[in-house]
Amino acid sequence: MEIVIVLPTYRERENIARLIPELLDQFALIKPHRFQILVVDDKSPDGTGDVVRDLSKKYKNIHLLVGKKQGLGAAYIRGFDYALGELKADAVVEMDADFSHQPSELPILIKEIDRGADFVIGSRYVRGGKVPKNWNFLRRANSRWGNRFARYIAGIDNVLDCTSGFRVIRRRILEKISLRKLKVKGYSFQMNLLYEAYMKGANIKEVPIHFCERKWGHTKIGLLDIIEFMWNSVKLRFRQGLSIKRRYSKPETYLNKAKT
Repeated sequence: MEIVIVLPTYRERENIARLIPELLDQFALIKPHRFQILVVDDKSPDGTGDVVRDLSKKYKNIHLLVGKKQGLGAAYIRGFDYALGELKADAVVEMDADFSHQPSELPILIKEIDRGADFVIGSRYVRGGKVPKNWNFLRRANSRWGNRFARYIAGIDNVLDCTSGFRVIRRRILEKISLRKLKVKGYSFQMNLLYEAYMKGANIKEVPIHFCERKWGHTKIGLLDIIEFMWNSVKLRFRQGLSIKRRYSKPETYLNKAKT
């Protein structure tokens, strides 16, 4: 398979310089797939794009796509279009560029694609998943209850981590979704994309990951992103009515089998 890692960036110079070499090391361990890295940079003023350009001269599987800063969702839509159209991706990986998602856990997600899954989520909330120990009570509650709100309001309650940004998605699922009609530019993109895949009957799997706090730079999530996320969850619920058929088994099934 041709697998493209899509990395949206804005002011991530320090992180991207460290992340790309670590991803290249992981690619050598995941066979027989071919991997490419696509950095979608929103014209970062700190020179993030320059770092990627320099690395692309050394490695032919590194690409840079520069666009106007419009939010995470808009960046992913540009990146997915380019990955599917220009790079001929069979599967696309969503991943943060700030090391909150560990490159060493990428093979776990790819393994589920190899087993037949269409949409694999690196989950903080299935058994074995973790969030940073230094998160205070408010942040833990905000993350966990935000997910519960999204799951039950939008009607996809079998997914335990609806907001995870560490995912692998098959081309055949993305081609069924009109990405530009999702009508979200911010972090709500993650929820809307998952919802559309769910409604298209995607075989969704969750695997445990250890989510980490970023070491360099600053988080980009603001109050408006949270409001947009909540409002979009409500809109998704009422788009299809109050009852949505469950399309796949509970995520714990995979983990229980893995331990036997």
